[in-house]
Amino acid sequence: MVYYYTSGNVKMVRNILIDYGSAVAVAPHEYMKMYIEKCPKDTEDSKLGWVAETFLGIQKHGQFLKDIAFHLREDLSGEDKDFFMILLHAVIFQIKPKDVHLLYKCLFNLSKPLLDTFTSFFRNNEVLTFLAHVGEDYYDANYITAKITSPLYAWQPHMSEMAKTFAAYVKKMESRRIKPLTVPIAPTVLNRKGLRSASRATRPLPSSPVSLPQVSKPKTKRIVSRNDLDEKLKKSYEKNKQKANYLLNDVKNIECHYAMDKSKAYFQKLHSIEEEIKDSIKPLPKVQSTYSIKKICRPVRETAATIKRLNKRIQLAEQEEVQWFNNVINCKNTAKIEELQEFNRQENERERLLDIEKKHLKGQISYEEALLAKQRVVVENKKKYEQFLKEKEMWNEEIEKWRKNQIIINRKKMEKLSLLELNVLQAKHNIALKNKEAAENFKRRNQRLLEKALRDKQDELDRRVKMIKEFKILAIIAKKAKVPKIIDLTETSGLGLLCEMSMAELQERVNAMKIGLHDELERKKNTIKAVNEEKKEELKETKKNIEVYMNEKATLRRNIKTNTSSTQNASSKEIDDLKKTLMEKRKLRMKMSK
Repeated sequence: MVYYYTSGNVKMVRNILIDYGSAVAVAPHEYMKMYIEKCPKDTEDSKLGWVAETFLGIQKHGQFLKDIAFHLREDLSGEDKDFFMILLHAVIFQIKPKDVHLLYKCLFNLSKPLLDTFTSFFRNNEVLTFLAHVGEDYYDANYITAKITSPLYAWQPHMSEMAKTFAAYVKKMESRRIKPLTVPIAPTVLNRKGLRSASRATRPLPSSPVSLPQVSKPKTKRIVSRNDLDEKLKKSYEKNKQKANYLLNDVKNIECHYAMDKSKAYFQKLHSIEEEIKDSIKPLPKVQSTYSIKKICRPVRETAATIKRLNKRIQLAEQEEVQWFNNVINCKNTAKIEELQEFNRQENERERLLDIEKKHLKGQISYEEALLAKQRVVVENKKKYEQFLKEKEMWNEEIEKWRKNQIIINRKKMEKLSLLELNVLQAKHNIALKNKEAAENFKRRNQRLLEKALRDKQDELDRRVKMIKEFKILAIIAKKAKVPKIIDLTETSGLGLLCEMSMAELQERVNAMKIGLHDELERKKNTIKAVNEEKKEELKETKKNIEVYMNEKATLRRNIKTNTSSTQNASSKEIDDLKKTLMEKRKLRMKMSK
């Protein structure tokens, strides 16, 4: 079975339950039928079955699930409460402990507090007794032990594993928390007391006070955070934008030609030049050939070589068509693509205009038909109302007659039923007496059969003991008597060799070898025949393919010639027919209105 309990599917089931809660006076199976009809066609049947099964199961066990979720109302929010009910139904009634990793992934993606409460709730040893106590109001005791407590007992060790993995994840995330930024400390090398005292002791005191050189402290490098960087980048972006606007305004004020837009006269001049070029280029007149050469088609002999050659030519032609199609797709032959696009555009425009005209005429025809139908309906309604009044009076009379007849029939049926009940009681009493007699007879017969079986068994044992004694006596007599030596072809010579064989075994092996050689010869003959037949079939198939290819080419040539003329004729015929029908409908409406 496919596992469907993912975070997305659980959210989808929750939305379905919320929509059903807002619906008014609709049964669960009817709502589910409406939901399946609205679903897109590409959804899998197994998924729709899973949705229907979970929805109907939650509706069936809804009160039981709500009572358990109410017990955990302090630990769960509104959304987590619905998720808890759906997953509790899944753990009890649908999924098995082998899907524990997928369930953990679903809970982790849905809500981490829900994962913590779910695992802590099922790890408790008293949860089974609590669920059994809640289920006593809704289910039988055998059903609770078989369907609720036993699957949850199997789930408990897996729940503890889920809790351990979640605790390890929490511990790992706490260790990854962002530490505060470290502030570098300035070096205090020049402020040491030992160095200063030693320098004072060695150096002589100056006669006049001399100013000591100022030692510059190193600048502390501050680590810039991400927010400060974003602010700096925004400021620099705004500054650059202002500079660009100033430059653009300066260029526009100078009135340079590259900053100005091109006038309409420029585009009009270009258009006029293009039209002059098109008019100047005229297609050359087609020269009709005055001569004709009659081709003498000689029949070609159908040999294996000619068939293979034709097949090869067909394959090359197909490869060329595929190459042309690939060139068109990869936009290599642009001139051909433009021609095809222009032809398609013209065809689409012509078809669009014809469709517009057809739709206009059909709309007018439908309007005329609606007016005619309205007039007919008014006349028919008057006739139906009069007929309805007559039928109503007739049916009232028949209903009164039927009531009287039913009262009489019911009285007779009550009398018959009372008599039948008395007969049934008497028949039950007679059947009970017969059953007692049959039971006593059955017991007696069983006792007789047992006694007879015991006697037969004892007689069989005595007979076997006698036979064994006789066999022993015969064996002793045979040992004492001298038996003549008999030659047995199935025995070996007794020389003690490993490859010793009897005469019978040698004969069997020779016969088996002869049969094997004969079978091998027949198998080789059959394989040679099969290969020859396959070659013949391949030649037949290539002949058929060549004929199909040639017929297709001929039909394509005919269709290209007839397509253009047939489409125009068909469209004009349809429009004429629609115009005729419109005139006929208008004449009818005028007659009806008079």
